[in-house]
Amino acid sequence: MFRIDLHIHTTLGGDSAIRPAEVVAQARRMGLDGVCITEHHAYDLSRPFEGIAARENFPIFRGLEYRAAEGHLLIYGVRAGKSDFLPGLPMQTVLDWVNQRGGVAIPAHPYQNGLIGCALGDRVLALQGLVALETLNGSVSADDNRYAHEAAGRLGVKGIGGSDAHGIQALGRAYTCFSDPIGSEAELVKALRVGAYFPQSNGTGRAICNRA
Repeated sequence: MFRIDLHIHTTLGGDSAIRPAEVVAQARRMGLDGVCITEHHAYDLSRPFEGIAARENFPIFRGLEYRAAEGHLLIYGVRAGKSDFLPGLPMQTVLDWVNQRGGVAIPAHPYQNGLIGCALGDRVLALQGLVALETLNGSVSADDNRYAHEAAGRLGVKGIGGSDAHGIQALGRAYTCFSDPIGSEAELVKALRVGAYFPQSNGTGRAICNRA
């Protein structure tokens, strides 16, 4: 299995305490095989991780987290920014835009209420073109994750896991287990579409993959 935390924020995005130089050491400490940096609204914010990945010989993928009108989307495989779409567009509009460009857009913490405003909630069931939901977010409640898992089942789509880390100790708290190694962002998108993966919670202090 290949273990990737698919939802991480750093100081490059302006809302996290995680310094880029800390990421790889913590990921290795947690037993991860890779990470994906998902700064808010702009793929280019995470560009410094290209050099870090090369120096550390550790897989670091890049995506972004987008704030739609109804909630948040994790976007993989599209190098988008605010010049492509301003925050606050309808989620289906952005989902269609990403799919048309060969990427994958996955609703993040769809049942979380709190500072982000009203949760997407059951409105997720009306979305078209989904391949997965974030069903295991390491920074929300067990109930929020359970509702997301149930919604994925109703939609017939897969679930992914990510820590949504904004502090270094949270990195690796939840992650996704892929059946095969991932070597590029294109391979990550392909794997997300194929569906040979499942989310996992790190309750042991070191990542393992166990479908149970």
